[in-house]
Amino acid sequence: MVDIREKLDALYSIKSVRETNAHTKNLLERNELTNFNVDKSKLDSTAEFVIQTIRESFPTNETLLSIPIHGRYQQFESDGKERLTNIIETEFKNLNDLEICKKLVDLFMVSVLLDAGAGNVWKYKEVDGTTQSRSEGLAVASLHMFADGLFSDDKKDPFVVNGSRLSSLTEKKLQDGLQVTSANPISGFEGRFELLHKLGDTLSANKALFGTDGRPGNLIDYLLNNKLLEEPKDGKYKIDLQDLWLCLVKGLQPIWPTEGRVQICGEYIGDVWFLQSRKKLAQQKFGTPNPPEWTYAVTFHKLLQWLTYSLMLPLKKYGHFEITHCEYMTGLPEYRNGGLFVDSGVLTLKPEQKEKGLALSVKLKTNVSIPTYVPDDDVIVEWRSCTICLLDELLVLVNHKLQITGTKYELTLPQLIEAGSWKSGRRIAKQFRKNGGPPIELHADGTVF
Repeated sequence: MVDIREKLDALYSIKSVRETNAHTKNLLERNELTNFNVDKSKLDSTAEFVIQTIRESFPTNETLLSIPIHGRYQQFESDGKERLTNIIETEFKNLNDLEICKKLVDLFMVSVLLDAGAGNVWKYKEVDGTTQSRSEGLAVASLHMFADGLFSDDKKDPFVVNGSRLSSLTEKKLQDGLQVTSANPISGFEGRFELLHKLGDTLSANKALFGTDGRPGNLIDYLLNNKLLEEPKDGKYKIDLQDLWLCLVKGLQPIWPTEGRVQICGEYIGDVWFLQSRKKLAQQKFGTPNPPEWTYAVTFHKLLQWLTYSLMLPLKKYGHFEITHCEYMTGLPEYRNGGLFVDSGVLTLKPEQKEKGLALSVKLKTNVSIPTYVPDDDVIVEWRSCTICLLDELLVLVNHKLQITGTKYELTLPQLIEAGSWKSGRRIAKQFRKNGGPPIELHADGTVF
């Protein structure tokens, strides 16, 4: 008899992302996707384009060693302005490393969870006139809100995030913090606002993980008190990525929206969706048109993976953590990485699917030349699944072309995303579209991409 709880728990795991998307890898090889035609011959030129992007910022092999893990920290410092570094060096100068780490976990959790696609119009303007948009704009905006004490209950210390404060945050305050107006609209504002409220409720309710004051940073105390960290060696705590992941995925499970999301055996798991090609396979295997739902679900956990990648820098630098089994993490299935493979011609929407997307664009009165879909549409699910698989292939190809495979210079997946694929996705988008938007639009609630 199948243990349903065991199957559901497996979908929460970080290992499930590659495991559930492995079927798509086979379809890519055979050009048998449901919604896209595949031209794997274009992957070679895509790799060359990515290498060109990498070499613009990291021209020598020695400089490759300085590529950071893909994370939020770099976006706080966009345009070369050391915004967060300055806060750490001035406001946090009298704090010990552990408390600095906790404050950065506070900031990063709120900032990352606000970071879904902002749309093609929204911008954030700083006091000095510097203007940012998209992910960098959301990072800078959230940093200023954090520094202004918008998320803190402590009148003496603005640099804290408390669940009760997030729960009581008004739409007006978040709109003001993000500089949202009728002339400066942001995609999915309601979804972001609701997500912050749910995050606040969750932080306050889960005292075991987030403490009596509902701080994300209290996660560090939980790890220490529950012996999930091995005793320090050479001044470093060792933690298995899977233990850290389970704290995040289970601790934050209540924050995810349910509207428009799939249920698996009656449970909402988060960024998990049904993929039709997997369902067909399951139908054949079980000999029924209605196989168990867990057999054709694919997991992405994009925002949680983005959060985990982002937390690695503060955990390593200030928490003095050594994190093992990071190889279980995958590429991020969002529109920059995914757009790279569409704009470069590796993936091309099949005509009937493109027509369907263009019809929705007309209905929504958006850019009628760009097809639009909703998150659970099989086009989006398959596109994201392909992105996971193709990023793994791209990493091998880029390292091979750079002739650094097996050397100390060999790029890891988060380094490829940081210096190569994500920036290349943005770069190629600007070549094809004046607004730099993606080749496929997602009509969503601000919690997916």
